[in-house]
Amino acid sequence: MHDDLKRQFKERDRVVRAISRNGLFRAAAVKSTASCKVAQERHHLDALGAMALGRALTASSLMASFLKGEERVIIEADGNGPIAFVYAESLQIGEVRGYLRVHDEPSPEATSLLGNGRLKVSRILFDNREPVTGIVELKRGDITTDLSHYLTQSEQIPSVVVIDVDMNTDGTVHQAAGLIVQAMPGATPEDIFATYDAMTDLPRLASLLEEGCHPDDILARVLPGDIEIVASTPVDFFCRCSMDRFKAALMTLGYDEIASMEEAGHNELICQYCNEHYYLTGDDFSDLKSTLLAQRN
Repeated sequence: MHDDLKRQFKERDRVVRAISRNGLFRAAAVKSTASCKVAQERHHLDALGAMALGRALTASSLMASFLKGEERVIIEADGNGPIAFVYAESLQIGEVRGYLRVHDEPSPEATSLLGNGRLKVSRILFDNREPVTGIVELKRGDITTDLSHYLTQSEQIPSVVVIDVDMNTDGTVHQAAGLIVQAMPGATPEDIFATYDAMTDLPRLASLLEEGCHPDDILARVLPGDIEIVASTPVDFFCRCSMDRFKAALMTLGYDEIASMEEAGHNELICQYCNEHYYLTGDDFSDLKSTLLAQRN
C-alpha cells in the first residue's frame, strides 16, 4: 500500500520551482502529461489540437508557479494558422484548464499551428484591481518560442522556455513537460550562456520523463551548482464550473430570455473551459423564472 501511494505521488503531474543557491537563476519544471491527456479527452481534440492546447496548459502552469495562493495566469494566443485561438488558465495551487478553436480555412501562408497573430499573458494578482497584461506579436506561432520572446522583450527578464508535448502514433498525448529558466539581476552574460548551453544539451523532456526523471531532476540538470527547491505543487486539469454558477449567470438574462430558452428546448449548458455538459430540468426553469418574477416585484 505504501509503495502504491509512493508510486502515485511520483507519477502525478507536478510543477517544481527552484532557485540556484548563488541566487542568479530561478526556474520551474512541470510534468503535465495527465493534465494534457484529460484536456484532449474532454475537448475531443485531434493530435494538432492536443499539441497546441497541451503547450499552452504547460506554459501557464510554469508561469503560475511563480505566483502565490490562488493568483493565476492566463495565456491566450490567436493567429491565422490551423489553430485560431488557444486559452490556458492556471492557478498557483495547481489547477489548470483551457480550450481552443480551430480555423475552418487557415491561411495558406501559415507555417505553424497558430501562424501569425498575437500572444497575450495576463496575471490576476491579489494586490491588483486589474490584471497585469502584456501582448506581443507571435514570432513562431508555437507558444514555446513566443513565451520566451514575451518574457525577454516585454518583462525584460532573460528567459528560456522549453515545452515538449509528445504524441503517440494514434494521435493521443504520450508525454508532456515544460521547463522555464530565468536569469536574475547579477547574472553575467557568461553565467547566462553557460546555463543556456546546459538547456541546449538537454535531451527531449519527454525522453527524460520516459527515463523516470521528475521535474526536480530536470531542474538539477540545468541550473548551475546546488539548487534549492522552493515549491512542489501537484497539477490537475480542473474547472470550477457548476450548475449553480451557470444558473447564477442565467439570472442576468432576464425572465423573457429564460422563458424563450425553455420554450425552444434549449436546456443544455456547456462549459467552454472544460466541455462539461449541464442540463436544465423543468424544475430548474421554474426556479429561475420564479426568482426573476420576485425580483421584478
